[in-house]
Amino acid sequence: MSGTIPSDATEWLREVFGECNRRITEKLSANPNLPEESFDLSWIEHLTHFASPQLLPSGWIVRIEAHYLGGLRHFRNFEVADIGLLYFVRRGGAIVRSKVALLQSKRLYPSKGVVEEESIVDYEIGFARLADPEDLARSLSTESVYHFTDSCKFGALRAGSEQVKVIEMYQEKSQLRVYYQLYCPWTLPHTRRVPSASWPRPSGQPLVGVRVLPAEVVHKLLSAQTVGYSPRVSDLASESDGYAELGWSIEEFVADELAGCREGSPFASINDSSIQNLFYRRSGPIAAAVSITIEAPSTAG
Repeated sequence: MSGTIPSDATEWLREVFGECNRRITEKLSANPNLPEESFDLSWIEHLTHFASPQLLPSGWIVRIEAHYLGGLRHFRNFEVADIGLLYFVRRGGAIVRSKVALLQSKRLYPSKGVVEEESIVDYEIGFARLADPEDLARSLSTESVYHFTDSCKFGALRAGSEQVKVIEMYQEKSQLRVYYQLYCPWTLPHTRRVPSASWPRPSGQPLVGVRVLPAEVVHKLLSAQTVGYSPRVSDLASESDGYAELGWSIEEFVADELAGCREGSPFASINDSSIQNLFYRRSGPIAAAVSITIEAPSTAG
């Protein structure tokens, strides 16, 4: 039996994840100092809107389930991926295709302007962080300027870091592929001055936005750099087709590469040990899980 899906299912995925891209990218462009975790939460929240099965014109049915698991550091004290993405195709009551892609999120840092970082202290302090005396003493009128160009770096991604080593070890041990999900502004260059009188919402699809690159591509680039080096947009663009490409957009990755059977890791059964350890243990190496299920009409042969 074939796991090929109809064109309206592919386009539905492209639309859903294209809107996910727009929402996250608009959020980053308007609020350039937010921590990376904030964009992961928007990713998951957007997909919770599609938890009810939807009937497509072809008669096929699609559903997306999303679960946020939390922020523990799981595999050798690191999350190998922030989001685990499962993909299933069902036909005649049986699963005929199963794949998984692991997304490790990294946001672009501005060349000017400070980015908020979440740390263990934030979790220990909890809600009291909203009434931090230092924050309350700082006037809201204090001006900040954030500037992004293709020379900006993905500051939390560093050559020779323990996390890079752990991801490589995990891929070798589990035989599951990891991808970097890169959060970038709508376009480059981009400047955001705050406070500002208004925020003009962009239209169309981001020229840069949320991009996906295989971990092996990124790690190959980092292996030629000194320890601690963080890659620039222009560095990663040299491994693809220019910074406006920078790998796949998230909608291209899901609709064309994952559903199109070119990317992701196939697995035989949800009971495979690598899948069980990844998704069904609280200490699994991810923070959130998403499953996409596409089911053929019951009359399909």
